[in-house]
Amino acid sequence: MKRLVVFFLIGPLVLGSALDALIGPSSGFGWMVDGGAKADVFKPIRERLTVSTDMTPIDIEVVGSTSLVPQFHELIPELVVRFRLERAYVGLYAEREPGFEIFNIGVDLETASPISLFEAVILGPRFGRDIPGIPKLLPEELRRRNMRLSIHSNYRVEHMRKFSDILAGCRGQTAENGLWVYERKTDCPGLSAQRFGRVGQLEDTLLTDIQCDEVLPASWARCETSFPFEGFRVGLNFDRDLLPRWREVVDFSAGFLKSKQYRPIESR
Repeated sequence: MKRLVVFFLIGPLVLGSALDALIGPSSGFGWMVDGGAKADVFKPIRERLTVSTDMTPIDIEVVGSTSLVPQFHELIPELVVRFRLERAYVGLYAEREPGFEIFNIGVDLETASPISLFEAVILGPRFGRDIPGIPKLLPEELRRRNMRLSIHSNYRVEHMRKFSDILAGCRGQTAENGLWVYERKTDCPGLSAQRFGRVGQLEDTLLTDIQCDEVLPASWARCETSFPFEGFRVGLNFDRDLLPRWREVVDFSAGFLKSKQYRPIESR
C-alpha cells in the first residue's frame, strides 16, 4: 500500500547571526510518497495581499517585464525569480497575467522574523495581540529594525548598470564607510526634496546611490538604495541611523532573499 507523509520545512525565524543563519534551507512544502520519492509543486499566488501575521508558507513568482503600464508592457519570460516564504512577510500586487508583480517584504533586522509580527503586538489592547516569542518594542526601536525590500517586474538590473555609469561622475569627496558624497552635478539626476545622497560600490565596479531623509527627526528618517538579485534591481528602505552599516544592511537583505528562494526538493 502506498504511504503518504506530509511534512513542512520552515526556515528559522530567530537568527543569532544575520548572515550565518540566513544561508540555510528555505521555507517549503514537501510530500514523501512510497517511502522516499519526493514531489514538489510550486503554485505562485496571483492576487493582492496586504498585511498579515499568518505564518503559512506561500509561493511568490516575479516575472520580468518592460513596464507595469499595459500599453508599454512586454513580458521577459526568461527573467524569473521564485520564492517560498511565510505569508506574514509579504505584501503583493499581482495580476492574473505574469509580469505585473510588485512584491514587498517587511523583515526584522535583528531576528529576520516578519516585521508584521512586531507591529501587531504593539497596536494596543483593541487591535494588537500577544504573539509568543515576539517582544513589544518601543516604536523607535521597531522603526530602526524595520527593513523593507521591494522587487518589481520592471525593476531590472540592466537599468542599474546603466545608472552606475552615470553615478561614476557624481562621486564627490570620500565620506564614511566606503561611501562618496553624491554631488549635484549637471549630468547627475537630482535628489528628492529634503534629502542628501551618497554613492556606494557593490559587486565588482557596480555603483548604487543611497538617498536619505535630511530634515526628519532621527527616529523617523529613512534611507533608500538598491542592489542586484537574480537579474532584478531590489529596492531597499532602512533606518538612517544604519547608514554607517549600509554594506551590512545590503548583505543581510541579499542573504535573506537567498534563504527564501524557491528550490525544488530534488535540487536540495
